[in-house]
Amino acid sequence: MSIEQQYRTRAKELLASGEVKMVIGYGPGSTADRRRPLFITSPEECDRFVLDSACITNLSGYLVTEGLLSDGKRVAVFLRPEGVRALNVLAAEAQLDPDQIVIIGFDAPKGELKALQGSTVDDFTYLLAALKDVTPEIAGEQLLEKIEKMSPEERFAFWQQEFSKCIKCYACRQACPMCYCRRCIVDSNQPQWVNTSSHTLGNFEWNIVRAFHLSGRCVECGNCDRACPVNIPLRLINRKMAQEVLDSFNHFAGTSKTQEPVLASFKKDDSETFIL
Repeated sequence: MSIEQQYRTRAKELLASGEVKMVIGYGPGSTADRRRPLFITSPEECDRFVLDSACITNLSGYLVTEGLLSDGKRVAVFLRPEGVRALNVLAAEAQLDPDQIVIIGFDAPKGELKALQGSTVDDFTYLLAALKDVTPEIAGEQLLEKIEKMSPEERFAFWQQEFSKCIKCYACRQACPMCYCRRCIVDSNQPQWVNTSSHTLGNFEWNIVRAFHLSGRCVECGNCDRACPVNIPLRLINRKMAQEVLDSFNHFAGTSKTQEPVLASFKKDDSETFIL
């Protein structure tokens, strides 16, 4: 039996037994190489699920949909390792109860689909801890190396050119599981903190502020990259910020459900003088 069929059967069992009220997984997309989210509530529909190396979207963001978990019932979700990391971050930030989530874990390194054993975030602790010392391969790795070798002036010019393409559609925000605020700061106009116009200042403010908000929280799933209609390499910014946080604070986002957010916590013995 294929992994896909095993997971379809698992989804059917979870729904038929009443252990979960919904399974969030993947179905065929608009083209042969794309997959879209499916929200299945009956065992009979589970054969619609697709599972292959094209299932790359991080589905964890759907778990914080308003009202989904408010009834206390459990939900199952197909997650790759970065999705499990995102689930841990959401739990650590008190956005959901991880005990309400049943994980159907999988991965596809180098395109080879494999099942991951476990059904709770605690079951994946061993796997996530190991990821800290592994640099995941991402599209644009060579470009990132090129950017690192640039002078500050060259780097500024590079990002200025990239951000000039931004149309302020906020697709990156909508796709990101860490952007769960009911009302984003950029939607506030009394007072207006971030310029909403699609011009140099507004684009810089939006993209840089968002990168800082994700520092120590981004799990590098690439949802933002894939959602951007003008192909700004947003994942490269987040990769850089994640490395800075790792180097400075030894913090790797999403390793446990109790991990404190690195930029929203402090230690009394911190060497910085502003801690009194």
